[in-house]
Amino acid sequence: MEKDSTERKGIRNQHYFFVQSFLYDYIHRHPFASLEFFNGLFLQHSMEESLKGIWDFTYSAIQESDPNVERIEIEKLPYTVSVIDEFRTIVVITLPDPLSMTESYYVGIYYQLIDKRTDPEIRYFTLEYHNIRKSALCELSECKHTLWGFTKNLSVDEFIEDIKSIVID
Repeated sequence: MEKDSTERKGIRNQHYFFVQSFLYDYIHRHPFASLEFFNGLFLQHSMEESLKGIWDFTYSAIQESDPNVERIEIEKLPYTVSVIDEFRTIVVITLPDPLSMTESYYVGIYYQLIDKRTDPEIRYFTLEYHNIRKSALCELSECKHTLWGFTKNLSVDEFIEDIKSIVID
């Protein structure tokens, strides 16, 4: 039986697939709603609860095909909202500490509104563990995974500044 690529690399499936698949899909299916959630415009559920729900769902979905998958328990996934101006916002989600290459420290979501009536354009960034001293700044899109370069392990504020340097002309 051939092993899944994440098993060969020692990546924790829940961590990897939350970032690379489940959260990415959620944000792209609900761009305007997710931006409003992060900005606190919906108070029925907190975004931290919603993120934890996606985190837990990721585990459940993987467990259906791999009953031995490691579960990573979390209380919440904190996030930071950085409003650049009325049309541009960056949201950074802090993840559990990565242990293997391609697990991420953060996900950064860049929202660009064209106007107040249409869905925002989205760019999705990750700061991925490379080794103890170095991280990889990457961008995921529908068709590719772009490596913007290697950097030291960054704080949330430094990650936001690196995203700004890519997206702002």
